[in-house]
Amino acid sequence: MSALQAIFLGIVQGLTEFLPVSSSGHLVLFSQLMEIKETSLVFEIVVHGGTLLAVLLVLRADVILLIRSFFKLLKQPKRLSELIKEDPGCRLLANLVYATLPVVILALIFKEQIENLFLQSIFVGFMLIITGTVLFISERLAAGPKKLGNLKLPDAAAIGLAQAVAVLPGISRSGSTIAMGRARGLARADAARFSFLLSIPAILGALVFSLKDLTKGAAHIPAGSLWLGFIAAAVTGYGAIHLLLNLIKQRKLIWFAYYTWVVGAAVVLLSLI
Repeated sequence: MSALQAIFLGIVQGLTEFLPVSSSGHLVLFSQLMEIKETSLVFEIVVHGGTLLAVLLVLRADVILLIRSFFKLLKQPKRLSELIKEDPGCRLLANLVYATLPVVILALIFKEQIENLFLQSIFVGFMLIITGTVLFISERLAAGPKKLGNLKLPDAAAIGLAQAVAVLPGISRSGSTIAMGRARGLARADAARFSFLLSIPAILGALVFSLKDLTKGAAHIPAGSLWLGFIAAAVTGYGAIHLLLNLIKQRKLIWFAYYTWVVGAAVVLLSLI
């Protein structure tokens, strides 16, 4: 992989990880268009690390709150239930843990089957069309009154299931979780904020779970290319988070529905030719 290819795919990852257009689907498509055969899991892990850094920086206040809440629960295990009910930080932490469980279970059981789907462009195309449909429907929902501090465990579980479905290439993680959050009554900005926070354990889990694959495959891609991809993903991811937060407040997610419909349809047609 050349330096320019690494930078380009890093930019694609940084933008599409947080914009609701499916990062995995776009990495698969651009890798095939550019005839890059060695990205696969190795490069995806590295650029996901870049997007992880981006979300940690943007939501640093929430991250610090979650860390403090974790140690608070650790120091007072006997008050676990009480703290989750009464303390906003502890409640948010519990909701994030609860919402993360479905994707962990799915990844452990169907890891090989999911990886094989990354090789099927026509499948990616259909999933992009589904992503567009989900976004279109979610934009038609009335504004929810629920704030993040009022999120209940059943709400977190529903959002977690949406994230689990998004392991399929072509399904947007941010799009599906924001849409489900809004369906559960969350206000627009709060649905996006929870989605971004939920990406932290998801990306961390993917990095840890695939560490052995990274070690085996790192020799195939120059270290310089990996670093360039990481930096490009971090910088563009930082900008993409701020962009999406502004767009969701302006009710402009519908743009991404149209985009994923067009791209998905084009991918399906090209796969059939």
